[in-house]
Amino acid sequence: MGDVSQFMKLLKQRFSIWFNKNRDRFGTLWAERFRSVLIECGEHVLATVAAYIDLNAVRAGLANDPKDYRFCGYAEAVAGVKVAEDGIRSIFSDADWKVVHDKYRTRLFVSGSVGREGARGITRDDFIKVVADGGRLPLVQVLLCRVRYFTYGAVLGGQVFVEERLSAMRRINPGSYERSAIPLPPVTDWGGLTTISAVRP
Repeated sequence: MGDVSQFMKLLKQRFSIWFNKNRDRFGTLWAERFRSVLIECGEHVLATVAAYIDLNAVRAGLANDPKDYRFCGYAEAVAGVKVAEDGIRSIFSDADWKVVHDKYRTRLFVSGSVGREGARGITRDDFIKVVADGGRLPLVQVLLCRVRYFTYGAVLGGQVFVEERLSAMRRINPGSYERSAIPLPPVTDWGGLTTISAVRP
């Protein structure tokens, strides 16, 4: 397929032209440019990022459980769509859907004991207070907040993975990327996740 960024640019441009022509309007449709993050292909990283994505509807207040939001991959998997099941199954090293579903469901809700009724994370002010006091939150509660590292982090994974990507980037562009892998802030147990970009909370 090549560079996914170029594909997304072309897709968004063509859709904008089609949409504007059919709605007799002009101007941009997209508030921000396409962003992508290179993610390590490891169970912990993939399960964490997949859970974050599947919890988008919960964060937005569209559903209390991602299985109840019809535009969610997890909802399709729960409904028995094999492709969606296979996608979640590919994260874990088990072929049995029931085992995989239980593991993923735990990642979505059980770990951290946050019930799904009305689960919406915590307010930004409360989050900042917890961080300022040196506190920690359960991973599931952090995933119910907006985590900018998952959209702006450029590279996300264990330290070795991120350092390898940085080395490759330095070979392509000598003199750049002098920084090292940056651990995610200690607000939860990230399981050793690091990134190359420090972003504001």
